[in-house]
Amino acid sequence: MSRVLLISENEAFAADLKQQLELLENWEVQENYSPDVVFDAAVVDDDAGKAGELDGRLRHTPLFLLWSGETELPEIENLRVVRKPFRLENLLDTLHTALSSLTPSGGELQLNGCNLNIAAREIRYPDGRLPVKLTEREVAILKYLYKSGGKIVGKAELLAEVWGYNPEATTHTVETHIYRLRQKIEQEGGAGQVITTRENGYKLMEPGC
Repeated sequence: MSRVLLISENEAFAADLKQQLELLENWEVQENYSPDVVFDAAVVDDDAGKAGELDGRLRHTPLFLLWSGETELPEIENLRVVRKPFRLENLLDTLHTALSSLTPSGGELQLNGCNLNIAAREIRYPDGRLPVKLTEREVAILKYLYKSGGKIVGKAELLAEVWGYNPEATTHTVETHIYRLRQKIEQEGGAGQVITTRENGYKLMEPGC
């Protein structure tokens, strides 16, 4: 299930849009930002200042500003502007596109020393070495760590978000998958360190580190 942050000072508008997103798309909509939550998308209603603030916090999260103003907006790299009034189906199409690809480049995420092509489920290297194939679960792990935007993700969180409520999965399952994933990417392909282990979880290394 996708998790969407919705920020609006208009309580009636926010309640209506939240209801539509949850009923039509079965998305989880939260109306308060938390640094401990990984969001798949963020929608800000008519508040360019708040959008700019969230852009600094949600580095890898598609950010949308629903905008009715006439003034020129500040340059915000990660911001997509949806002019009001808008048709709900058009907004949903725009959100779907962002949620399915994660990036404007259409599904290729830049990691440290390599790229993840989501559609092909493979790691590609800039020097032309043969790509490394990944499993669907390995892709899901990298996507979730990427969306976390540098936040350390605990084993229990990865277990819940990537494995769901699988009773056979344990934190040892997470450790094993992370170990094998690092073996594939960092040793077979010769990339730099992609996933770093912390005492309380994992995070992606920033490109160029």
